[in-house]
Amino acid sequence: MIKSIISLLSVALISSSCSTIQHKEKMDSTKNSVSVKLQNSNPVTIKNPSGKITLYAVAANIADVPATIIAEKSFKQNELPFEIKLDLPKNHYKLIKPAVNETDPIKYYVALEWDSNGDGTVGKGDVRIDFDKKFPTVSLGNNNEVFVLQAD
Repeated sequence: MIKSIISLLSVALISSSCSTIQHKEKMDSTKNSVSVKLQNSNPVTIKNPSGKITLYAVAANIADVPATIIAEKSFKQNELPFEIKLDLPKNHYKLIKPAVNETDPIKYYVALEWDSNGDGTVGKGDVRIDFDKKFPTVSLGNNNEVFVLQAD
């Protein structure tokens, strides 16, 4: 029971925190990627340069549904800040479940998986998204800034 309440609250928080992109016409073929700059406010130490960024999409007009993975990209970086470009599959909105059409409002955000301290697990001491600064919402075709910090 408690797990389902926590899951429901998590989905509600994510849904209310993401910006909405309204597609008013067919997908613009010039918006076939998203650029994300991982920006740090405080110094970080990177021992393991290998990480992964994931782009998620979710229908903005439906509550309590899981987001769909649209694109993933592995990277190797030894310092911050850096920019990474994620290429979108053609007609990516067709991947979103539950199904949406090209005029439905869609929310996009990124997640980061990076064992930056090289201890074999993602967690304490690793670079992670700084949700206190800003939720990692992104817009297609734009340069987006996502703030990260080293987890305590």
